[in-house]
Amino acid sequence: MRACPLDVLEMVPWDGCKAGQIASSPRTEDCVGCKRCETACPTDFLSIRVYLGDETSRSMGLAY
Repeated sequence: MRACPLDVLEMVPWDGCKAGQIASSPRTEDCVGCKRCETACPTDFLSIRVYLGDETSRSMGLAY
């Protein structure tokens, strides 16, 4: 995926959709949480949450 600066996401062939490919994340440990992939996705299909260590949405004071 061109939007990802660290190549965390990549497009892989898949026959189950019209585009013939889907996003795969083989290197999630390299993600820095920039969310460029969310911004680049034209259909808002991606939703990225990055957890650092043992943090959760509660420990970071976030509410969804």
